[in-house]
Amino acid sequence: MGLGRILPRSRTARTFLILLAFPLLAYLLLLGFHLYSAWRVARTLDALEALRVGQPVAGFLSAVGSCHIEHQENRYTCAFSAVPLAFDWLQNLLWKLPYRNAALASRLLMSAGLRPLYLRVSCDAEDERILAVSTRVFVAGRYETLEAFWSIGQDIPSSYQEMKLSDEDRRTYMGWYHITSFPSGGEGFKILATPASTEEELRARRINRGCLLSFRGCDGLCELLPEAIPVLTERKRSWGGCTDVPRSHCEPKNDECKNILAE
Repeated sequence: MGLGRILPRSRTARTFLILLAFPLLAYLLLLGFHLYSAWRVARTLDALEALRVGQPVAGFLSAVGSCHIEHQENRYTCAFSAVPLAFDWLQNLLWKLPYRNAALASRLLMSAGLRPLYLRVSCDAEDERILAVSTRVFVAGRYETLEAFWSIGQDIPSSYQEMKLSDEDRRTYMGWYHITSFPSGGEGFKILATPASTEEELRARRINRGCLLSFRGCDGLCELLPEAIPVLTERKRSWGGCTDVPRSHCEPKNDECKNILAE
């Protein structure tokens, strides 16, 4: 059966179908690229979470795979993005629009599953051995931008050592921070692990892979970092910060924000 028999006989109808097919094909190609990017990020995170201080730096290089690595002295870094952050032309097109139109276009892209996704990793090494590894993941959540940052090193950074911290936080520091970015502000959570960290604290770093590719978008930090909740509950605390978006159904029981926002 030829293509001419499938298409309608009307020239106007044929032109309409062809014009409709082009944006649909473009969307499917972008969605396919996004699927591949999310899979690539998930695979990289699996390998990075298994790394430990003192292991050969070759393990880090293998974990990041084909990511373009910048090497300066004893530090290795690389980063990659998914749609629309991966394409400069698409970002430039959005930024040239009036803010209201750009925000609307961004929301439409995210509703179609094309949510911004960004991964940046680094490794400090000495004598070809890992001293520290850090990972930053940025995603567009349901109501706000969500970010997770974790690291594992011989000790927590010196700037934190000067603070009055509990023994738990000196072993594995956990803290909330506020972020601002396009298309909206948001919140992030950092976990700074050490060789003394417990298995539960190391698992707390695990980022929900479902947040990497979501049409709805993950609902808060508790969906982005679900394995952190048991550790926070054991420490009788919550994330440690608040934003004015609707509270998620999975927030820890010791949710300080619930009381603060109710005031």
